[in-house]
Amino acid sequence: MSNYESHSTAPVRKVKRLQFGILDPDFIRRYSVAKIETSQNYDKGRPRLGGLSDPRLGTMDRAFKCTTDGAGVLDCPGYFGHIELAKPMYHVHFVRTVIRVLRCVSYHNSKILLMPDDPKYKMLLRIRNPERRLHAFTSLCQSKRVCEHTGGPQPIYRLESGTLRVLAEFPAPKASDLDGAPLLESMERKQELTAERALEILRRVSDEDCAALGFDTRYTRPDWMILQALPVPPPPVRPSVQMDSSARSEDDLTHQLGEILKANLRLARQEEAGAPQHIVSEFALLLQVHVTGYLDNTVPGLPQAKQRSGRPIKSISQRLKGKEGRLRGNLMGKRVDFSARTVITGDPNLALDELGVPWGIALTLTFPESVTPHNIERLRALVENGPYPPPGQTGARFIIRDDGSRLDLRFLKTERDRHLQPGYKVERHMINGDVVIFNRQPSLHKMSMMGHRVRILPYSTFRLNLSVTSPYNADFDGD
Repeated sequence: MSNYESHSTAPVRKVKRLQFGILDPDFIRRYSVAKIETSQNYDKGRPRLGGLSDPRLGTMDRAFKCTTDGAGVLDCPGYFGHIELAKPMYHVHFVRTVIRVLRCVSYHNSKILLMPDDPKYKMLLRIRNPERRLHAFTSLCQSKRVCEHTGGPQPIYRLESGTLRVLAEFPAPKASDLDGAPLLESMERKQELTAERALEILRRVSDEDCAALGFDTRYTRPDWMILQALPVPPPPVRPSVQMDSSARSEDDLTHQLGEILKANLRLARQEEAGAPQHIVSEFALLLQVHVTGYLDNTVPGLPQAKQRSGRPIKSISQRLKGKEGRLRGNLMGKRVDFSARTVITGDPNLALDELGVPWGIALTLTFPESVTPHNIERLRALVENGPYPPPGQTGARFIIRDDGSRLDLRFLKTERDRHLQPGYKVERHMINGDVVIFNRQPSLHKMSMMGHRVRILPYSTFRLNLSVTSPYNADFDGD
């Protein structure tokens, strides 16, 4: 058994709060167990070092072990790697916050555009909500066209529609015509603000100014919102499927990480070769598109990342959000054993605490009952009936011995195999009088889940006394 499952000596503490933050690029590099540099995952059937299936990240193949902890596929939790980006990239979900911070600080020395002795500055510091404070600073600072600290021009920042390009428009000095009279309109100088230049500005913002803007620098800084090192999730997050002896079907995330690695390598080669700036910018834009598709493949205006078959990939954002996502689909709502679901019907002949259960469900759901000297004869009769009992009777499906072995009664032919003794468990069918929990969603209060005694009845719906529908907020129109 691996170390992560072993008993911890850490003292037990009560959780008081949960703090979210943004990963520091240096933390990503320290936390990483491997720098991923090649899009080739396998070399002669073995995971390649520096590839997306690097053995240091963990394994999903029973033939190999993780080289970080030496554990196999069942015990290894997986470890993160990282890709060092050739140029910084905007994060699709943080780019608007980056622009808001840029509007608050000087383009030239990264200080907040409001002077500390300004009454408005002191008034904004009284806003306790960090998001509202940043919004208030942005509203006051975005109209300033000259930096009060340096006297230099302050650009207007905007996000170009349909892309992740940030444009900075500088006010040009007013020119004069031939007569020396000033021109009526000043010309605007427009240029693209690359993620690299934005990172330079944000890195110079002091911790004091970050705190004034609402950031807690222990967990978040504005420059961390620009990607410099991209975390690579372990193979258990993106398992590959072995199609035959040689072919493998890779997960969407693995495919897109491969595209990022290829674009990253091309960009690095162009920079090393001294290519013209417009060529480097084109390759940087391609890398930006691939990184964005990996994080969120539903950004309007950007081309969708696709598999070789032409199917759009399922990005990280799509895996997290929505009803079928990780949070709502796998954490807040999970598929469980020993449960059944069907329509309800009213039955005035049932007691308030009774629940009518169809025979089909009663013969499918099992109840693990421990064998004791008091019930061994009754359980022995149920085992004799087996998984397919005579009409009107119930039986059993499994025998669980005291060593943990599980015997399926469908395949036990001899009497010796069906032997019972105290300490064993029998997973028997549901019987009249069993206590079950009945639930109707949405579970808004504790009476949405209540205990009932089972009565097995014909037909295919749960039967419920009409007087019990109020706490469940149930009716019989298809609930």
